[in-house]
Amino acid sequence: MSLVAGTKNFQLHTPLSRLKGVGEITARHLRAAGLNTVRDLLMYFPRRYDDFSQLKPINQLRPGLVSLRARVDLVKVRSSFKRRSMVITEAIVSDQTGSVKLTWFNSPWILEQIKEGDEYFFLGELKYAANSFGITQPNFERVEKSKLAGQIVPIYPETQHLHSRLLRDLVDQVLSLSEILPDLLPANIREQYELVDYGTAIKQLHQPSSAKTLQAAQQRMAFEELFMHIAASLAIKQAIATEKAHKIVFDEAVIVSFVSSLPFQLTDGQRVAAWQIFSDLAEGHPMNRLLEGDVGSGKTVVAIMAALLVVRAGYQVAIMVPTDILARQHVATFRSLLKDQSISCELLVSKLPVARKRDVRERLADGQLDIVIGTQALITKDTSFAQLGLVVVDEQHRFGVMQRLNLKDKAGHLPHVLTMTATPIPRSLALVIYGDLDISILPILPQGRKPITTKVAFDDDRTQIYTQLDSLIEAGSQIYVVCPAIDLTDEGSTMAATAEHARLSKGIFANRRVGLVHGRLKTDEKTAVMEQFVAGDLDILVATTVIEVGVHVERANAIVIEQAHRFGLASLHQLRGRVGRGQVQAFCYLMTNKIDEAQLARVRAVERTTDGFRLAQIDLETRGSGQRVGTMQSGLTGLQFAQLEDSKLIAEVREAAKAFLIPENIVQYPHTIERINTFKTVTSLD
Repeated sequence: MSLVAGTKNFQLHTPLSRLKGVGEITARHLRAAGLNTVRDLLMYFPRRYDDFSQLKPINQLRPGLVSLRARVDLVKVRSSFKRRSMVITEAIVSDQTGSVKLTWFNSPWILEQIKEGDEYFFLGELKYAANSFGITQPNFERVEKSKLAGQIVPIYPETQHLHSRLLRDLVDQVLSLSEILPDLLPANIREQYELVDYGTAIKQLHQPSSAKTLQAAQQRMAFEELFMHIAASLAIKQAIATEKAHKIVFDEAVIVSFVSSLPFQLTDGQRVAAWQIFSDLAEGHPMNRLLEGDVGSGKTVVAIMAALLVVRAGYQVAIMVPTDILARQHVATFRSLLKDQSISCELLVSKLPVARKRDVRERLADGQLDIVIGTQALITKDTSFAQLGLVVVDEQHRFGVMQRLNLKDKAGHLPHVLTMTATPIPRSLALVIYGDLDISILPILPQGRKPITTKVAFDDDRTQIYTQLDSLIEAGSQIYVVCPAIDLTDEGSTMAATAEHARLSKGIFANRRVGLVHGRLKTDEKTAVMEQFVAGDLDILVATTVIEVGVHVERANAIVIEQAHRFGLASLHQLRGRVGRGQVQAFCYLMTNKIDEAQLARVRAVERTTDGFRLAQIDLETRGSGQRVGTMQSGLTGLQFAQLEDSKLIAEVREAAKAFLIPENIVQYPHTIERINTFKTVTSLD
């Protein structure tokens, strides 16, 4: 490999300890941050940028983000008049045109870093408050020896010992090596979509020439991130289409008989989704479909219809769910709706007696059992199937890829797979997260469901709310109280489950049966508490979001969600769906206090609509994709630049990925294919 001029014989694999300014201690701190080689450093991208390219005199500053060069005339630290625990650092800075006040909260160290009489570059938001203009929490750097004037300055993810100035100096020594980094996007794709090459993008991310070139670099990186994910999904889909699977021929008489026996009418959405599934089952390759439906939309009935068709064709069905309680509820539902069909359905969970588990497994292995519903017990080495034809994974984002892979391997071939989720997903997000699956959507709730009365409430409303809750309990209802944290040591929490449980059980609801469940309890402890609540032995359950996944408690008719602004809209909607399963009017109280208008507007969106898909889109637009992806698909990694709300970009990338996945390119671009294959391992169910 030829070296680029000016790199002092550095290569991409050169240890960072060879760079100027990196001693033994600094090298140790770099290693702790995962930075070992020059390549690691080049891939360590800034988290944001301070734009000092538009410095303005003080008398020309306008409200909004501003940057200026000014002298410090006065700097001091004082305590807040309202909150004695808060320390306020204030400075008056000036230039030839005027002066402005700067304020930092709980940052007394500022006093040591800013000296009166010295000049600094400042960047922050200019606001009007307390009858004057000022800049709050500005970033700054001393003018002396600084190179910031006229620059867009990268700010890196920092640690206690690694600061952006050091990282900028190190990057400066090796940035020319970005030219030899391999470009995995084919030249024709870069040309078609007007994307800069990889080396240029890396250089501009670390040392932007202008806002325009930085944007072009970020766009290039976003395109590549999405390209790898989407191409991997499409490649999986292509591979599945080449596999053989059992043909499950549609038996109209079986389905008509079953539907006529239901104590309710199917919605149009259920009929359409069921037909899409039946059509997939009749193909000669494995179904790989996602059934996406809002809370209470009737996904389970559609899954039962698919299971019935598969069993009647002579094959077995495995239903995998996240918890024992949900597995037991599914068994009860399947048995109830299939009671006239002469179909065997059994539970398989770890808590079953040993003899019972052995009996279920023996019947599965010799083909005597038609449907098995369970948790991880379905994928242990002791469980095998005679003729597994269909796998249904409920709330699939709760399972790791390897768990699902293990279940499919037990079939001895690729079975038909139906995954289900009650998390509404905007289309742009679904195309990336579930690009290898065909998608069916249940947009309509079954008839007879009463809309849940949802209200945004504040501390002043508590007395009235608690009185209503007590009346509901007296009438036979049960109540959820959900907190965003387990205890008060969690960052940003003023309402925690442990403290709230103590407050309610010893205070206003001392005469009621109040339980507590959260993620730090052992599995057996959580299950025991949830079983108490399901059985009606608790009046109130104080919990974190561990109650989010589809447990059906018919008498649960009210939910209080504390600090609602700390939850995403999709989570709030999911939590709201825990109540209103019976015929009694249900209530959801979104408790919040002292939040800004933007946060309040988000929470009020849940008050205004019960449409989970609409809320999911609002959540994506207001919170961004980064906060949603982690909760929805742990395999979706590496999205530092792509915004999944950018539907136009996703459509372009999907078009490019489809065009790329042809046999000639597999030979012509082996490094690109290799990279795509690494993404297949974290997104594939195979």
